[in-house]
Amino acid sequence: MPKEEVTFDKIRAWVNNKDAPELSEAEKRILDRWDYVYDQLKIEKQSAVVNRLMKKYNIKISQAYYDIRNAQKLFNPINRRETDWLRNFIVEDALLQIKAARETNDAKAWQKARLDLIKVYALDKADKDGIDPELLGRNNYYVLINVDNTVQKVDMNKVHELPVDKRLELTSDLLYKELESEEEVDIIMNS
Repeated sequence: MPKEEVTFDKIRAWVNNKDAPELSEAEKRILDRWDYVYDQLKIEKQSAVVNRLMKKYNIKISQAYYDIRNAQKLFNPINRRETDWLRNFIVEDALLQIKAARETNDAKAWQKARLDLIKVYALDKADKDGIDPELLGRNNYYVLINVDNTVQKVDMNKVHELPVDKRLELTSDLLYKELESEEEVDIIMNS
């Protein structure tokens, strides 16, 4: 294994586990350069970082690019893990909040948790690819209900056409009681 790879592996082991063998003075200087590079890349373009690195540490351009590559290779996965952990934490917390909001019928808590999920998944940002037109197509949604031991199909696409009072009555009946007869379904759906 080339010396550069051994150095990188040793530094990575030390960064990920402080109980790893102590770094030599030369390795500490390399880590210091990589740390500097990574911080600078957050605020500067790569070409400016290369120039600054060459001047500050008196190194050649090839070494500066090598340091940039290693800094990104070393620190990006750590930051990605932290971001992924935080994202998972927020998602799990939002799902728990939604469950609790449903149990207590707390609409504000449910809305807050839903907004948290939207932000985590960046659904509030414009989609660079746009929406798939097939997803916008008309879908058929039916609710099958059992009335007098026969299955009735309620076309949910037509529910919005019902007057508000009939819509509320249907929703209430579907959620909280059994419908009495086929006529009741027909009356609600055809009124």
